[in-house]
Amino acid sequence: LAMQKLGTQVFEEVYNYLKRARHQNASETEIRECLEKVVPRASDCFEVDQLLYFEEQLLTTMRKEPTLQDPH
Repeated sequence: LAMQKLGTQVFEEVYNYLKRARHQNASETEIRECLEKVVPRASDCFEVDQLLYFEEQLLTTMRKEPTLQDPH
């Protein structure tokens, strides 16, 4: 849905920017100002931000769980 709303090229730009910004703990104001240079409304990027959040949660969960051994 986010990719349809933004278009592939803009989606990738927003995704990569948000990923970097979140890892660098950028402020919400800074993020919003930067996104508004790329898209008309920063709120259009909310779904991309959610996607990154869920990816991070999944990676964290995968790191915490012990690897499953093949029972055979």
